[in-house]
Amino acid sequence: MSRPVPSLGSAAACVTLLLGCTGLGSATQLSPMRGKGRVLIPLTPQEEATCPSASVEVFLNGTLTTRVLPALYSVVLLVGLPANALACWVLVANFRRCSSSLFLLNLASADLLFVLLLPFKISYHLLGNHWLFGDYLCRTMVALFYGNMYSSILFLTCIGLDRYISVVHPFLWKRSSCMWAKAGVCIGIWLVVGLGMSPLLLHPQTRHISSLKITTCHDVLGKDEHMFLVYYFLCLVGLGFGLPFVLMTISYSCILVRLLAKGRRYGQVVRVLALVLVVFILCFTPSNVLLFIHYMLEATGCHNVTYIWYALALALGAFNNCFDPFIYFYISQDFRGWVRNAGSCYLMGLKTSSGRASEKAALPLRSSEQSSCRQG
Repeated sequence: MSRPVPSLGSAAACVTLLLGCTGLGSATQLSPMRGKGRVLIPLTPQEEATCPSASVEVFLNGTLTTRVLPALYSVVLLVGLPANALACWVLVANFRRCSSSLFLLNLASADLLFVLLLPFKISYHLLGNHWLFGDYLCRTMVALFYGNMYSSILFLTCIGLDRYISVVHPFLWKRSSCMWAKAGVCIGIWLVVGLGMSPLLLHPQTRHISSLKITTCHDVLGKDEHMFLVYYFLCLVGLGFGLPFVLMTISYSCILVRLLAKGRRYGQVVRVLALVLVVFILCFTPSNVLLFIHYMLEATGCHNVTYIWYALALALGAFNNCFDPFIYFYISQDFRGWVRNAGSCYLMGLKTSSGRASEKAALPLRSSEQSSCRQG
């Protein structure tokens, strides 16, 4: 019997498993002793004496959250906003049927939506982790933060599977159905991510800290609040990061094996694979691993240190919005062609302007100028 071939349809089916995470936590009853759904937890007097560095006040007033995090997010904003806006424009202007441009365009759109929300995040940290924009906008920002992470992972996975099919099984998709299939996968990803983030939109995310006179956004929750988040986030990490990472690793490995077997050049594929692995290792892996560890630990204030490291990993993970344009360059032939044409046009413009300036300097003086020179 022939083995089933992985396809974009099967990837979409796997992705839809995330829908089960939405209602899993709320449908599962946890005992009070096992309630772990939280972010930061206020320390008890005993914990304050045992681990003072894990206190909520130290985290909210520390240099990490008030200086380092806004600086990192500012770099992402300054680099990611023009890069992804340009990428969206190029991909739309040079869109071609049955290529990876559709997945790349959706990835660039997700990144652009993310960086547009960064000013709210930056102001929140610069004001001493004080949220001024109300609970509903806080919910929206938190949902889009997580939604961008997992939508980026899913679109990168689809790009890997698409390249696997085009290299290993080039006749699997008919040309007429290729575009519709990819469009359906993209719509399915947006729906799955939107529904998967709905618990974050339906539950309050702000908390007033009377000792500091600030209102936090998603950073402080009690032991008994959002108890369902433990299973919710574990499902997100497993199905939104673990499964796509395995699928993408297998697909790129199969591509390399096929190209090596046929003796073809594979330098570009290796560069794409290296870039994708860098994005996963530097951006997605630390934050997802720390998130998994954080929600596996018991609900004690001394374990707040895990969330402190997670906050830093999440800021570093936002740099995937700066790395993705390099992936566009290596994957999309249209994007590479536009960059080369733009660069050549810019160099030709410089040569033309310098040539005109030299010609103008070499021209003889006009009669009026000559007479004025003689009179002088």
